[in-house]
Amino acid sequence: MPDNQRELVQSNTSHSLLDEMVLVGVGVLLVFLGVFSSVPFTSIASVGIGAFLFYTAYESYRLKFGTETTKNDNENIGSEEELKEESFFVDREVEQREEEEELEDRGPFIPVKKSEPVQRQCEPERTTNRISATEYFEEQQPPSMSQAEPQSEFNNLLLKTLQIVKEVCFAHTVTFFWVKAETRQLVVEGKITDSTAFTQERKLPLGVDIISRIGSNGQQQVVNNILPETERDILCYYKNLQDIRSFIGVPVFYVGDTSHQPIGVLAVDSKAPDAYGEETFAVLSHVSKLISSMLISYTEKYDLFADVKLIEADTKLKKKISAHPAISSVVNALSSELENIVSWESITIILYDEGQGAWGIASVRVRGNDRFVSPKQLIDFDNSIVGHSIRSNSLQSVDLARNTTMIFNNHEQASDVLKQGMMVVAPVSSGGKCYGAVVVTERRVNAYTKKDLAAIQFLAATIAPEFEITELNTIVNEHIAVDELTGTLTKKFFTTRISEELYRATEREEDLSLVFVTVYNISDIEQRYDRDGKDAALVHVARHLRASVRPYDIVARFDASTFAVVLADTIANDAFLWAEKLRTAIAGSIVSVGRKSFSISVTIGVSGASAKMSGDELVKNASHVLDLAKKAGGNIVRVF
Repeated sequence: MPDNQRELVQSNTSHSLLDEMVLVGVGVLLVFLGVFSSVPFTSIASVGIGAFLFYTAYESYRLKFGTETTKNDNENIGSEEELKEESFFVDREVEQREEEEELEDRGPFIPVKKSEPVQRQCEPERTTNRISATEYFEEQQPPSMSQAEPQSEFNNLLLKTLQIVKEVCFAHTVTFFWVKAETRQLVVEGKITDSTAFTQERKLPLGVDIISRIGSNGQQQVVNNILPETERDILCYYKNLQDIRSFIGVPVFYVGDTSHQPIGVLAVDSKAPDAYGEETFAVLSHVSKLISSMLISYTEKYDLFADVKLIEADTKLKKKISAHPAISSVVNALSSELENIVSWESITIILYDEGQGAWGIASVRVRGNDRFVSPKQLIDFDNSIVGHSIRSNSLQSVDLARNTTMIFNNHEQASDVLKQGMMVVAPVSSGGKCYGAVVVTERRVNAYTKKDLAAIQFLAATIAPEFEITELNTIVNEHIAVDELTGTLTKKFFTTRISEELYRATEREEDLSLVFVTVYNISDIEQRYDRDGKDAALVHVARHLRASVRPYDIVARFDASTFAVVLADTIANDAFLWAEKLRTAIAGSIVSVGRKSFSISVTIGVSGASAKMSGDELVKNASHVLDLAKKAGGNIVRVF
């Protein structure tokens, strides 16, 4: 407790004690007056009042000195709230004024409500310029690797690094260039500039300017007094004069590159003369090493990212072809996955065309409306790059701007897609045998890295076993008389039997008719109900055929969706009637696949045999009339 307040309390206590003594004295006098008084009423009143005054003085004394003891104990503890209770009789205005004076002596304080104890600080609060925590992080954090490709991550970090360099070096412009020695170019990857005249060109030719010299010889350069008349010759990245007076540039190397050729240049300029010296070189050397470390991290992440994408593409491709779909579906699946892992302008797939007996274009995808080669065109197998890749079973990489060799065939001459950029030809190979080729083009020069080439070749190899399985099935089917799915004869045994039946009909002078029955829009059925739906439709038609023919008639599976029926001793008109009944019966029936059901229709072509007609001629006539029936809309019967 302060001394002035302690004296005030002691003074008030002395006054209170004097009052109590006066009460006691008055009380004693009244008691004696009552005792010696001869009037009864006066005697009783005096004694009563005296006793009351004496009791009042005693209670006042007990209360005051009892609270004084409590006050002394609490003073050792230092509680200000109980100090106010001890000073109950002290004038409140005086006490409040003394407390405020005491707090002012101690220093700044935190105002509180009167009902709350005053919270005093041990030390005076120091006044500082506080910086918000938000100054140390971005309002929108850059995407993590799981959200963006490593290229975006690297560019984001590079720009932040350039911003730091600009602020530390008080620069006008800070730029990072890639050095492309193979194409003799400088590529602007990132810049932080105050200029509005920075070039809009991303690629600049390697020349005699200072950045080109750094990129060529890998030596750091500094110029501290650039003359206005030489600025355009020294600096290549401004469209007009900027009054640049100082420049400093350092090379950036890739760690582990034994060629010691710079892969980039960090360039800094300023409008102030003599702005840079040895200390700036020291700073930029650290920044150069930082960018090199970022490149290593970026490369590792890019390789990992590319590997993940390739594995995902390979998994999806294997899943799509696991059910052994038609070759056309396999080709489409490959093209779709290639679109997701490499940049492309066109994707073309070359396969052997059994019908034409030559290598042809099976699938084409082109961006935009550029003219290009068309599906089903044959390639020049002997004179084209694609033909050479298939013959040698080797990967080909071609600079289209410098190429003078035919790529596909003579029809490609009008295509702009094949006049600039890069092309890759990857063989579809399995077990040392080539089944076709994948051709991918891109308009950018050197668009594909070694990793991209390996990815294209890897996916091409993924579908190659499908072609191998198809070829093995063909070989096996040549030695099997009955088709496993439909229970009808195979095409090989049908060819043998039709020749025998024609010979027998000629010897006996009997009629004979050949009927081709094909399931209409079988590809749509497969697309909607998968392969199970397609197989169910074929089995359904085969069951109707076997139930409709005589024991000595022949039913065979001619191709993927067509059946051939040889009706012995039957003229073409009778065969037409039989075929019409068959068509009607199939159109009115239902095919069930699991919980799904659907209807189908068939298109039928009928051809009668004439005397001394060969089996090939009869098959050709029946195929021709079947094609006419398909073109007429299907679900009809036509006779040759």
